[in-house]
This record gives sequence, C-alpha cells and structure tokens, in this order.
Amino acid sequence: MAIHGQYRRLSEGRWELRVLPQAWSGELWQTILRAVDRQAPNKHPQTVRLEPAVGNLFLKIFHPPSAIGAVKDFFRASRALRFLRQGLALAAAGFLVPTAIAAGEERRWRCLKRAFVVTLGIPGEPVPLFLRHGCGEAAPALPLAEKRFGLKLLGRELRRLHDAGFVLGDAVPSNIMIVREAGVGIRFYLMDHDRTRRYPRWLAQSLWKRNLVQLNRLPLPGITLQDRMRFFRAYSGRRQGSARERRLLDWLERKTRQRRKECDGIGPGGSFRKLMSWKRETA
Repeated sequence: MAIHGQYRRLSEGRWELRVLPQAWSGELWQTILRAVDRQAPNKHPQTVRLEPAVGNLFLKIFHPPSAIGAVKDFFRASRALRFLRQGLALAAAGFLVPTAIAAGEERRWRCLKRAFVVTLGIPGEPVPLFLRHGCGEAAPALPLAEKRFGLKLLGRELRRLHDAGFVLGDAVPSNIMIVREAGVGIRFYLMDHDRTRRYPRWLAQSLWKRNLVQLNRLPLPGITLQDRMRFFRAYSGRRQGSARERRLLDWLERKTRQRRKECDGIGPGGSFRKLMSWKRETA
C-alpha cells in the first residue's frame, strides 16, 4: 500500500508504524503504547485524548477484528493505515482532514491484532454540538445568515467530494467538524475516513445516496425541513429540481423514515417535518 513519502516506516517489536519524523519521539511512542494497552477489546474503535505532555493529540484504537474481518485483514492493510492513506488522498484533493502524526498495526504471523492512528486536535466542534451551542433552547442564536451559508457550503463540499469520486464511509454529522476561522468563516473537517473509498466517477454514483441518508437521518438543533432543502439544492447545484432530483428526494424521504424506524424505533408514518423536528426528538 502506497503511503505519502513524508512518512517514515518504523518497526517496533510486532508493530509496523508510519510516522511524521518531525512530530515523532520515543516519549510519544511510550504514551501511545500505554494508552493502547489500557483499552479493553471492543468491536468499535475507541478514541482517547493523549496525555497533555505530548501535545493536543487524539488516539483512535482499532481492536482485533471479527473472524470474517480477520480473514480480510490478513490480505489487506489495517483500518489505521487505510485511514492514513485516505486522509492523504482527501487532503491532496483539497478537502480538510486532521493531520495524522502516526499510524500503526500490530501483527503476528500476518494476523492483525491491534491498530491505531494519532491525529492533531482540531479547534472546532462536531456539527451536532456546534448546532446545540448555537441553536439549543438555552443557547445564543446562531445568525441566520451564517447557518444558511454553512448549509450551502456543506452541500457544495459534499457535491465536490462525490464529483472527485469519494464516498464517505460514515457521513454522520458527528464525523464532520466545524471550525470558525478569522477572515474565512466556517470550514468543515472530515474526521473519520478509514472506511472512505475513492471510485471511478461512473461507479461511485450509485453509492453517493448512502452519504445523503447518513447526513439526513438525525434531527439536529435549529435545522428545519427548509434547511434540509437548502442543503439539497446546494448539493444538486440547482434551485429548481428536475424530475430525476424529485425522485431522489422522494427516495431519500422513504429511506430516512425507514432508518429512523430501524435505528430509533420511531414509526415511519406521519408528517416528515415532525419526524425530523429537534423539539419532537428531545421531548
């Protein structure tokens, strides 16, 4: 698997590492090992903040895969190294991602045991938290113009991402970080991309819809049905939808209702506006 040349390959016992030389140290490696060893096995990756002495760094730990996953991982790179590879590909295409300081995988007789990736912290908030702080009942109001600008910007970014052939592995709002930069405004960082893939554009089109469902599934503070339409129009690039886009919207509503029932146990009938209302969700 090709990794960008700025990363150095190191071996530490059973661990194979890819590290940024200018940010790597023996102290950081020992801190990572202690944090990895403290985590009990879990089918879901665990993210922890590292000790302040090594900087504003976050460690994502991938535990031993399932039986089927173990067979697949025997022949392929770990999710940690795929995270690194896809992050570099996204950054090269002009998208914002956290800087990876290091990634590593532990194997025995080629069988994957554990893996990790370390990234620099991002001075922002995940979309749900940003909206809760700006649109929650006890929060100062997020300026309407800023909210609408952000919705349009996110829609255009997702369109640009898909046009470049990328399909996000898990495009839920909590995996998108919002950063306010002086003189620039709102910017979006893609946080978890170990399952992101890049396809030939003709092949990726059938997979784009999955990302739309992932982003649309949950009620969010301050986000109305009209806001969801603003996002969709920015994504489609048209103010008035074609018959094809109206069919996509009908499909997206049906799929969202289905996912709300499957994941949240909420009946799929009734008003879609109420179904996606934040007040209804929190009540």
